[in-house]
Amino acid sequence: MKNQNFMNFLVLKKILTEDDVKKLRIEYSDDTYEILKHLKKKGGIDKNILGKLWGDSIGVSYVELSKTLFQPSIIKKLPQDLAKKHKMIPLYEIEGTVTIATANPMNLDAIKDAESLIGKKVSMIFSFPEEIEDSIEVQYQSKEAISGLMNNIMENAFAGSDKITPEELKAMAGDKALVEFCRAIMLLGIKEKASDIHIESQEKLVRIRFRVDGVLNDRIKLSSELISPIASCMKVMAGLDITEKRRPQDGRFSLDLSNRSIDFRFSSIPTIHGEKMVLRILGQAGKQHIPTVEQLGLSQKNIDILKKIIDTPNGVFFVTGPTGSGKTTTLFSVLQHLNEPEVNIMTAEDPVEYKLPGVNQVQINPGVELNFASILRSFLRQDPDVILIGEIRDLETAKIASQAALTGHLVLATMHTNNSLQAVTRLVEIGVEPFLVAPSIIGVMAQRLVRQICPKCKESYEPDPSEIERYFIWNGQKKVTFYKGKGCLDCNHTGYTGRVAIHEIFIMTEEIRSMVAKNVSIIEIEKKAKQSGFETLRYDGLKKVLRGLTTIDELERVTAADM
Repeated sequence: MKNQNFMNFLVLKKILTEDDVKKLRIEYSDDTYEILKHLKKKGGIDKNILGKLWGDSIGVSYVELSKTLFQPSIIKKLPQDLAKKHKMIPLYEIEGTVTIATANPMNLDAIKDAESLIGKKVSMIFSFPEEIEDSIEVQYQSKEAISGLMNNIMENAFAGSDKITPEELKAMAGDKALVEFCRAIMLLGIKEKASDIHIESQEKLVRIRFRVDGVLNDRIKLSSELISPIASCMKVMAGLDITEKRRPQDGRFSLDLSNRSIDFRFSSIPTIHGEKMVLRILGQAGKQHIPTVEQLGLSQKNIDILKKIIDTPNGVFFVTGPTGSGKTTTLFSVLQHLNEPEVNIMTAEDPVEYKLPGVNQVQINPGVELNFASILRSFLRQDPDVILIGEIRDLETAKIASQAALTGHLVLATMHTNNSLQAVTRLVEIGVEPFLVAPSIIGVMAQRLVRQICPKCKESYEPDPSEIERYFIWNGQKKVTFYKGKGCLDCNHTGYTGRVAIHEIFIMTEEIRSMVAKNVSIIEIEKKAKQSGFETLRYDGLKKVLRGLTTIDELERVTAADM
């Protein structure tokens, strides 16, 4: 395929020189599409820049499929066989036109076939073929396909046997139908944006649940005979002992697609009915997107407070909340804000979840006594400006962090507490002297993730007066509107898609600093903080309920009523 416009764009954008273009034309016999593939494979040029230039050169838009939304109801209208044949996948429908990503938007036969089967006008956009293959494998996965694979396994001679020899276990773990079945479960979890996949052995069945947007949902029920084959297959993938069923085991593995790898963390424990397994989906290797501070969902007031805190040259800033509340994402947004050539940033993490260019990141390794405390001591000899500590877990780490803050470093860290104020007293409780805690902390932010209302089926309603009075001081006159999701195919009939964060930020004022140094109770500190304008998680959540971002039920699920 010859595409002179693309070659001109490469020179115009100063990506290649005229000489580079001439050499590539000779090497690839003037096949511009092959040149595009070569440039993408070689690296050094952002693939999204190449994709956009190619789309512009042929007069269509470019979309990075790993960051776009798919509408399940539209995907179902195009058979998977045809999608594979033409390397194309439907994305969504807007005003009667279905947008389809394809590697060849000029393929008239593909357009004709798609319009005939979907029954609507289609608009073709460009995406790279490898990403289309990945998306087809993930987006066409379904419970029905998994049921078909399950039937194949049930016909296998291994199923149904209570006493299985080690040799049979090894053969079972490599059975093609079983491997495809386990892969299909993981792909369905990826498709539904699950963070964890639970495979649980019950008395009469195997239950598979997905944690989506922080909530577990039943997805698939299997015969209890399948738990041993599934456990064996998963353990082989994670490099574990398939014959060991009496002890917990932990491991990791990657699920390879055409264009990317998805990392999984595997854990199994013995229960009275058999093994229980949990797969934590760690994300697309090397592809994690770090949001900006402005994209974290903070109110404008909280953005201003956060920026004021993190622009302070020294002190400790904590982000608190339970596991899975987005603390690491928030801290890396802060690091991204601070990441400048003149700033030396060093992190100690367990595990390293995001990779940020220009930042010196260290992975905790207890096997060689590389823990948070030992790394921090070494960091202080590396002339750092900013230090990130994955988690404050013990007295030694807490003391070193406080001392680092007092000697001119900005320290960012996470801690597990129910609210921001508890972080201050928690340090004292684990043994850090109040005279160290008071001057070192500059601020604490607590956060939670609540499910966001599905925009496709969102509807408003007027709550009962009693419900309004429970949350607001109300005169009975002003109209109050809440929102909820009715439930549709796009949100799997849950009424929610995605999550949004709610926050509270506590600033250490001089008055509160003095109270902490005197070991005053947290109740007194909270009173003083509220007098200075402190707003709780609940308060921020109520504002987001009124804006229609989440529901009052979600707010009740993740926050306690303010006293």
